[in-house]
Amino acid sequence: MLAETERYLRDNIDDETRIETSSYANRIPIFLRDIYKVHKMKILETQCILLEIINEAPRIGAIKKHLNTIKKITNDQIVLYFRKITRYRRKSLIQNKIPFIMEDGQIFLPFLALYLKNIEDIMEKQIKSFTPSGQIAYLYFLYNKEAVVNTTEFSKLFGWTPMTSSRALNELYKAKLLTYKIGGKTGRSKYYSRISDPSYFKKGREFLNSPIKKIIHIKKEPKNSLVAGLEALSELSMFNPPGHKVRAIYGDGLNMNDLGVVKNIDIIKDEKLLELQIWEYDPKLFTNKDIVDKASLYASLKNENDERIEQALEEVLRGEIWYTD
Repeated sequence: MLAETERYLRDNIDDETRIETSSYANRIPIFLRDIYKVHKMKILETQCILLEIINEAPRIGAIKKHLNTIKKITNDQIVLYFRKITRYRRKSLIQNKIPFIMEDGQIFLPFLALYLKNIEDIMEKQIKSFTPSGQIAYLYFLYNKEAVVNTTEFSKLFGWTPMTSSRALNELYKAKLLTYKIGGKTGRSKYYSRISDPSYFKKGREFLNSPIKKIIHIKKEPKNSLVAGLEALSELSMFNPPGHKVRAIYGDGLNMNDLGVVKNIDIIKDEKLLELQIWEYDPKLFTNKDIVDKASLYASLKNENDERIEQALEEVLRGEIWYTD
């Protein structure tokens, strides 16, 4: 059963999760060995002692005493493993902040800020639309169709934590946009790759969110911004250009006071000020030009209720091998 639990944790939390036998079994008092089977677990770079209940679980008071005894011989986090517990017992464990994992996927690991009643339900909710990290992952595979990566490699690409990387990849897997094979030195790591064109874009575009977090108007074009919005659409198609410049920039760490934001509507219209889109992610991630990438442009404009924009977007995307109308 622990093998299935390990697989479940790798699938949903951390590809590098390991559950193995532990030498601590010989160091704990003999009477505790009759109550718990001792394993070691590594999850999200954290070493843990996993105590599997052998028969009937002790009362909460007894469990607390047992954990205090074991804490004297290890600095690792201690986690209980249950095949099944009552709702009352689960509530008591949470109230007493006692970490546990259950066979059915319920997890309470407060030292990792994890409390998941049912991971499958959470993932289903997430893929109704992409999270920001999920959308970045989607765009990465869109533009790197031959890519094959595991969670660790993917984390390094964007400077993410293993948990963020795992969630993003799982998001795409749950949306049936990625598949994986088990491999690596240990033969346990998942290596993800995407489905083929044009299905990848066709299935994934329904989950795309506009990357625009906020729009402001300024007089001077900021450094490191890219042509975006209707101006970008006009440069890539026959769409008539807007009467003002449109730029996109990543919002993280951006100081609005340095931009000279203009809020007066009359001034904005009369002087045709630059429209600056503040994005959820860096618009330079997926382009080496001075214009935003086409899929992100599509995401930023797809909800515009204008037939001319829809036709122009089709014109822009039609030349891409991953696109089908």
